[in-house]
Amino acid sequence: PPPAPREPASTRAADGREPARPPRTGVPRRAAMAAALGLAAQTSGLARPSPASAAANALFSIAEETGAGRTFEFKTYRLTAPSVYEEVNVPLKDPATGVVSPTVLLLKDTRAGQAGNTVSVSKQTIPPGGIASVKDVGTARETAERLVAAEGARSTGTFGKAFGGNGSGATFRDASERTDENGMLYYTAEYSKRVLGVSRVVLTTLVVADGQLYTLTAEEDEGRFESEMAEGLRRCARSFQVIPQNTAAAATPPATPAKKKGKR
Repeated sequence: PPPAPREPASTRAADGREPARPPRTGVPRRAAMAAALGLAAQTSGLARPSPASAAANALFSIAEETGAGRTFEFKTYRLTAPSVYEEVNVPLKDPATGVVSPTVLLLKDTRAGQAGNTVSVSKQTIPPGGIASVKDVGTARETAERLVAAEGARSTGTFGKAFGGNGSGATFRDASERTDENGMLYYTAEYSKRVLGVSRVVLTTLVVADGQLYTLTAEEDEGRFESEMAEGLRRCARSFQVIPQNTAAAATPPATPAKKKGKR
């Protein structure tokens, strides 16, 4: 029998944010729920969205299956995650505080018992006079060490200890940087931490564009990370690309110093 027709791609139109790119002819795509604002740390217990909830919400992502995994593409960013990850619906606001979360995308490992392994993207507005690039924070290594120190401080506090922090903090693993074709500079930090007595690996990629700090965070159990997911999640971090909307503000190559003129 002929294969069932694929669901047509949908377009984000709810509030003018993140309109999805138009589908390319002949490329298999799916429309997936992308109502995406809620803290990733608070969404590990959320169920996957039902078709009814997806139809009732006008925010959609465009995703396509490739040999490298599942690519999620929006107006301002794109990334490719391992195929076992799917997008889940998260609340617009923190139900406890009513505060809008910076998280705009949450992906979860769909395999049994792996829902705590996630990939998320967040956007935070940089105040006037703030950083214009991640290089304004320091080098990739310095930035990674600050992230590790911050994670360690959380694990040694009363709240952190209640949720598995053992006072030993986080451990630095690696730091790297890259520049994309638009001149955007990305820093990626890799470190390990303990949650509820389980060692986990975190990959965090940072980039600044259009007055926003974009952060991609991938978390995985250390054992599974080392045995099968390391390359897929590192590839995911490398694939993360922000598409600047204000071309005048996009990073440009440094100007070549003018040569000194000789005497006339």
